Amino acid sequence: MKLDVAANPGQLVTAESRVIELASAVATTGFLPCPLPWETPAVVPTTDKQQGPQSVAEAMVLLERDFWKGKNRSNSAALRTWQRLELETRRLPQAATINTDLLVAVAEATKSNSRTRLEACKVFKRLGVIAGLEGLERLDEIRTPYEPKERDLPAEHDLISLLNQLPPEHKWAWPTWALITYGCRPAEVFSLKPKEDGTAEVLTIKRKGMLPKRRTALALPIDDRAAPADTRIWLVKKPEEYDSLEAKRLTGAWGKWLVARSGGIQLYDLRHCWAIRSIRRNLNASLAAKTMGHSLDVHHRTYHRWLEQQDVAAVAATLQRGLTE
Repeated sequence: MKLDVAANPGQLVTAESRVIELASAVATTGFLPCPLPWETPAVVPTTDKQQGPQSVAEAMVLLERDFWKGKNRSNSAALRTWQRLELETRRLPQAATINTDLLVAVAEATKSNSRTRLEACKVFKRLGVIAGLEGLERLDEIRTPYEPKERDLPAEHDLISLLNQLPPEHKWAWPTWALITYGCRPAEVFSLKPKEDGTAEVLTIKRKGMLPKRRTALALPIDDRAAPADTRIWLVKKPEEYDSLEAKRLTGAWGKWLVARSGGIQLYDLRHCWAIRSIRRNLNASLAAKTMGHSLDVHHRTYHRWLEQQDVAAVAATLQRGLTE
């Protein structure tokens, strides 16, 4: 096997890139791709009919090439997306002949009306398109709707109790306090910079194919306690410093700790609790959505139940005042 680069120091980066690309292909399929990723495929005579990928593993090689086309493999967000796609396709027998019947059968084996079914249908259809399969609309037909169940959120006294139990110098004391107070996404806490005026600068990480962007977060304290000492292991100061993989590792460890410590409270529960507090304090919904880093439409869809309750309560209060006047 040859890397097909000139033997001089100026080609070391290209050589290293090709070694990494080849290792990724071997790890995915279990065999050396032919042609090699950087080689020009052999020209097929026009009298022969070009054959598509015969196995799931061969289709995965094509999917990987298509996914990384125009992308930088050092981009942590893109790498995480590829890892999710790759993980989903592991449901498929890699050596099996790829066809629509196989994709539909494996997707149907997942639980109906679940996120697992939804993701399987989406990824399998993408793989089927790459493989040139027909009849992929069958995956759309079994792609049952998914609605996440509404969780019972912790009350404010539960959050206060959680903070009271944490020594100020504890590894997760500051991140937990910050998430409760500012309502950002858990992974965004590692970029949060509080200010004296009750706001904070934070990076919005949910920007597909783009670097995180700075936004202003708003403090909604649940009590008058001072912030614990900032014990973050990793502080992001610039958008280009954000590492999606490192954020995932840290939030994973933090989330497991929180569930064990609190008896089931999840990191996103703390973000949702901030939104509920903003509703109960009559914070403008558009402003709340902006400080949380999502659209007003997403805000209404996510918190519609509490927004409706607040609207009803406001009308009821108005009616009661009218009866007493």
